[in-house]
Amino acid sequence: MGYDQAISIFSPEGRLYQVEYSAKTLATESLTNIGIRGKDCAVVIAQKKVPDKLLKPEHITHIHSVTKEIGLAVCGRVPDCLSIVDDARRFAADFPEDNGFACPPSWLAKRLASRAHVFTQRAGYRPMGCGGIFCAMELEDSGETVPKILTIGPDGMWFGFKATALGQKATEVKINLEKMYKEDLPLDEAIMVGIGALQKCLGNNDNNLTAADLEVAIVTKGNPKFRRVSDTDVEEYITKIVERQFE
Repeated sequence: MGYDQAISIFSPEGRLYQVEYSAKTLATESLTNIGIRGKDCAVVIAQKKVPDKLLKPEHITHIHSVTKEIGLAVCGRVPDCLSIVDDARRFAADFPEDNGFACPPSWLAKRLASRAHVFTQRAGYRPMGCGGIFCAMELEDSGETVPKILTIGPDGMWFGFKATALGQKATEVKINLEKMYKEDLPLDEAIMVGIGALQKCLGNNDNNLTAADLEVAIVTKGNPKFRRVSDTDVEEYITKIVERQFE
């Protein structure tokens, strides 16, 4: 019997194959996204590939602003990625009207994950073919503002991480992050750890990886606005990483 023919049929081992297949869609664009939480900052890094030389590079992006303070790096099937970005913006815009204060990133990740979970339970639906990494600062009950890196997946699960990766090279990048990550990283070090972890698993030599291959965005405790790092600054970080390799 084809246990992968319908979303609502369990295999004898208790597996839902279509949900497992959906996780593989995160690698369909052959890209990898990284999220790192530092001492007073959060960073997301996304690979960027321009498929056509005639296409304007600025029209290709995998990092999106949900609100002025919340960012989302997505990977997987592009239409599904755009769908969850639109949903995130809608949920975040409606939240203050109902609650009287800005939408917390943890609530937003949970809300989107719950919606994705619905698509794994009903016959005639299919799971979302994408995942994402939220990057933001969040005010906790203690009154302290802390950086947040939160992931959502097509299976409806969401998690908070110190450092993580999604996409084609996620497993290899996570291995590198486990070796390179340290608690309380300052902003510059957090960015370089992320770029370095990606560079190692891609097998890029010193001259291949450039700012044109990456998108980097940050939030900090001093400035919680979600913003992109310029290509010039990204190139400087890459240069510093290369210099450290020869020290």
